[in-house]
Amino acid sequence: LKSTSNNVTSLFPLGLGLGMIMLIFWSGSSLSAIAIIFLAHFSLIGTTLAFHIPAKKRATMKHQTTTPVHASASSSQPSSSSPSPSSPPLISRDALLSTLIHAALHGSQTISSLSDTARNGLIQFKEEGDARSALTVADTSAQRIIVSSILGVYPNLNIIGEEDESVEADVAFQRKLRDDLVDGYEWTAPLSSSGEDEVVPAELDMSQVVVYVDPLDGTREFVEGRLHNVQSLIGVCYKGKPIMGAIGLPFPTNEQSATEVVFGVVGKGIGKMMLTKKSGDDIVNCPFSELTQHHDGDPISISSGDSKLVVPIVNLAEKIFASRGVGISRQIAGATGNKLLLVTCGQTTLSLLHDKTNLWDTAAPTALLEAMGGRITDYFGEPLIYNSKEVRNALCVVASAPGAKREHEEIVKAMRGDGVALSILGRFGLKCEEGGDDDVDGNGSVVEQCVDITRDLDGYPLTNEYFAQKMGVADSATYTCPEKEAVRGLMSNGCRIHLQPSGDSAFYKRIVFEHLDHARAKMKTAP
Repeated sequence: LKSTSNNVTSLFPLGLGLGMIMLIFWSGSSLSAIAIIFLAHFSLIGTTLAFHIPAKKRATMKHQTTTPVHASASSSQPSSSSPSPSSPPLISRDALLSTLIHAALHGSQTISSLSDTARNGLIQFKEEGDARSALTVADTSAQRIIVSSILGVYPNLNIIGEEDESVEADVAFQRKLRDDLVDGYEWTAPLSSSGEDEVVPAELDMSQVVVYVDPLDGTREFVEGRLHNVQSLIGVCYKGKPIMGAIGLPFPTNEQSATEVVFGVVGKGIGKMMLTKKSGDDIVNCPFSELTQHHDGDPISISSGDSKLVVPIVNLAEKIFASRGVGISRQIAGATGNKLLLVTCGQTTLSLLHDKTNLWDTAAPTALLEAMGGRITDYFGEPLIYNSKEVRNALCVVASAPGAKREHEEIVKAMRGDGVALSILGRFGLKCEEGGDDDVDGNGSVVEQCVDITRDLDGYPLTNEYFAQKMGVADSATYTCPEKEAVRGLMSNGCRIHLQPSGDSAFYKRIVFEHLDHARAKMKTAP
């Protein structure tokens, strides 16, 4: 918000963000204050909105979110502001993807060649006693080769790697990367439509590109010898969204392959290439033979790890789908990338992940899954957040196979009414335990909360402190947002917020146009 005079505030177009937030606060029976944020993008109108706001009531609203975590030592995240119109640093989408494919193959070769040495040598643990935090020489060596090779082609590219002590370029680890691997490539088309019909531009503004690297996803599985779970992940986010990625397979099941890489671009589909045991360094195309789309009435397979953190959620999913009369099975799988690739290929219907995964674990798999028409969100149905505030997927992950949109919507809706799932929002002040007037029904069970609406425009959950501040309430310990008081429409979503112990209430309205089917359709017919 920019003040242009004592009585007028102008709201200028901001990037690609489309959204509005309205808060109407009630105190007793009188309306005490109104605050509005309106973020808009008028690409063809080119106009500015102005509102008359009396000076005494003028206010700026700021969303308080988590403390930033900087995973990359090489550079900071790109800002959300538009690049300079004079000379934006553009790079070819296909050339970038080609280099990532080749880098993933090099990383996979490194992991394969160091397999015995790394697993029998010194193993460090980032967190004492946690086998999932294992770190070997294969992890660090693969990242040095991947990152150094990519930076050799794109020196100013922003790369965030899991092993952040090795995100700088090292000439000794650089490998030559081809930029023509996908020229004229015949893509495997999406199995189903995601409903968004997003097209990734052929040229990308480099300042808006972030590359997430997990050089060895599944280190625990690697150390324990379950090598088919191990992957090398390179994902590209553009303006905060995963758009393409390359997943290296150091230990492919195909006996003819030395290493393989699966890759994809949202709006195009996915593909696969490999280095054969006979071809040396020649990269050849290989077909997919294991792709399946889910249909109504098909058996439902639910994959997860063996962590106790996710068992209650898997139990919930089984309970939800049991009434359908179709077969339901559980599948224990290791490594985040492996679980999500199983979903992408339709080999499992749903995958449920706990809150210990990070953005470098999900960036590449998300791009491939969405490229095939699948879906991935947090436990409550909102997209995963890719920016500099937090690298952990703190609200957990749900992924569904192409064609399983209905199953995805059912499970996230159920988790908005499940006490175990809602408990992860306790640190934001949400009251999810039994025993209150607003969050439980007459039988004492937890009532569904519309926690997908009570977010800021970036997608982070809002807190009881935030609502208390905006409502002018001095003391607030918790809040509830019952689904029964929510409004979900074609062009807006809203809900009533109840603060405890004061009992004050407010109506919160949030609109993110790019998340609304009706708004996306209207942008095509009347941009």
